[in-house]
Amino acid sequence: MKRLLAACLILFPTSAQAAECAEGSTCVPPDDLKAFVAIAREKHCLQTEKPTFTLDPITIITDEKGQVFYTGADPNPYKLRMKWCGYEADGEGKVKLTAAMKEPETWGFRFRPKAYLGYLPAEPLFHGSSARQGIDAGLMLDFFHVKWANVNVAVGFRSFGLGAGVDVTQNFGLVLGYSVSWLAWHSNILGGIDFAF
Repeated sequence: MKRLLAACLILFPTSAQAAECAEGSTCVPPDDLKAFVAIAREKHCLQTEKPTFTLDPITIITDEKGQVFYTGADPNPYKLRMKWCGYEADGEGKVKLTAAMKEPETWGFRFRPKAYLGYLPAEPLFHGSSARQGIDAGLMLDFFHVKWANVNVAVGFRSFGLGAGVDVTQNFGLVLGYSVSWLAWHSNILGGIDFAF
């Protein structure tokens, strides 16, 4: 019996290959089976995984003069990279930046403390004091301004008073005004320099 079966397999190899598939089954070639498995895995990945995105950073810099600089515009366009289950896609585009900056007021009331160093010429000229007695220093408050001109109240270790000033730089200026010396109550002209905090 075994010899008869072996002879049949040798004589009829097609029948032996067909016997590899069970009755009622569909045979799939190995290459097609690999393709079906790859499609099923890809579908499972697309349903269960989320895409990942990589974005170029955008840096915005504002300097002391109010100028705005930023990255992302040509020649460095904004780029986006997407990866998802073996798929990759790149995209790019230009960045448009609109910067709104509040302009400083050109006039009005404000609270701007200053330190000042000044001189009271009336003390040595009209009141018999030494030249050193005319030196005064103290604190000043700039409470009103029109562009670079300002009005100040001052309190020093020799006098107090009111004056007008001009800003030479952002933190340095000149001041000229009227003051009254302490104790002696002498009227004086106060001239000097101030330093804003």
